[in-house]
Amino acid sequence: MADVARAAGVSVMTVSYAYSAPHRVSPGTRARVETSAAALGYAGPNPAARSLRQGRSNSIAVVVGEGLTYAFDDPESSRFLAGVASVCVEFQQSLTLVPVNGDARDADRIRESAADAFVLWTGVSDGPLLDAVVASGRRVAIQGAEPDSLRARPDADQVAGRVHVVTIDDRSAAAAVATATFAGAARPAVVSFALEDEQEATVVHGPALDDVRFPGARQRLRGYRDAVEAAGHRWADVPVAVVGRNHRQDARPVIEELLGGADAQESAPDAVVAMSDQLALAVLDVLTETDRSTPGDVAVSGWDDSPEAAQHGLTSVHQALEEQGTQCALLALGQVTEAPTAPWSLALRTTTRPERP
Repeated sequence: MADVARAAGVSVMTVSYAYSAPHRVSPGTRARVETSAAALGYAGPNPAARSLRQGRSNSIAVVVGEGLTYAFDDPESSRFLAGVASVCVEFQQSLTLVPVNGDARDADRIRESAADAFVLWTGVSDGPLLDAVVASGRRVAIQGAEPDSLRARPDADQVAGRVHVVTIDDRSAAAAVATATFAGAARPAVVSFALEDEQEATVVHGPALDDVRFPGARQRLRGYRDAVEAAGHRWADVPVAVVGRNHRQDARPVIEELLGGADAQESAPDAVVAMSDQLALAVLDVLTETDRSTPGDVAVSGWDDSPEAAQHGLTSVHQALEEQGTQCALLALGQVTEAPTAPWSLALRTTTRPERP
């Protein structure tokens, strides 16, 4: 930078301003600096060094809990990230994705991140990852149900000022969509997200909800249980297909196990609630291939009210994920300081039976 200043006949500070605050330098002076810099092969101040001096990187890190490709493959993830990105554009922030895998390196990935703030997306649970995020001292926005440990921390009052949760009332929404789906059903069933770390796909009956690792899945299961019991069924009798990953194709084997083949219709579920539209679409795929109708043979509902849900006439829980992404980013940047409970509604379509008068 000093060599450029000598060649251009200006001070080192003027060279710095030419790059970092060009509005403070006249067009002619800036042109001389750029010409001298080009001749000397100088590309400008090092961004990393500038960030170190300022103590800011002007970036938000979105922590993605189901792997990096999930952020691009999953339609709901794309909607949420679009909301985050819109705020980054408005406030001239960079956006980085930090994939976590549930292993011992997750906390290190957080500690090594230079981002000014974190947005946590997809299935946050208590543990080393969340501890590292909170311990970073940076602002945090969590999409989804609040992890249990946040309220139990000794410094909960201090943490509450910079760690925010953006979520709908999962339990109420789950109870509502399950009530609609299970109407008139004799054999209700559930397709659930993972209940524990390193989840293997399996079918269980009436899982103990206090043992569920992930607060979002736990709250939705509580809502489903509320609807099951209100309809006169026993939760312990309800089959729950638990997936290892929220993915339409990956979920098929355990959904096939849940639904059985075409010859098992009399004992198979006649109503299924799924924790996402992708999982519900996998249910519809299996039903189509085994010549069963919806809702005649099996009523089905999903969650998120994606464009695909509308295309297939799928009953679903509507939540504005792009708006939630926007809200998370604004909280992470400190542009807003409160996170009201996000709204939700039911999108009742043709895959569930009409309500009886």
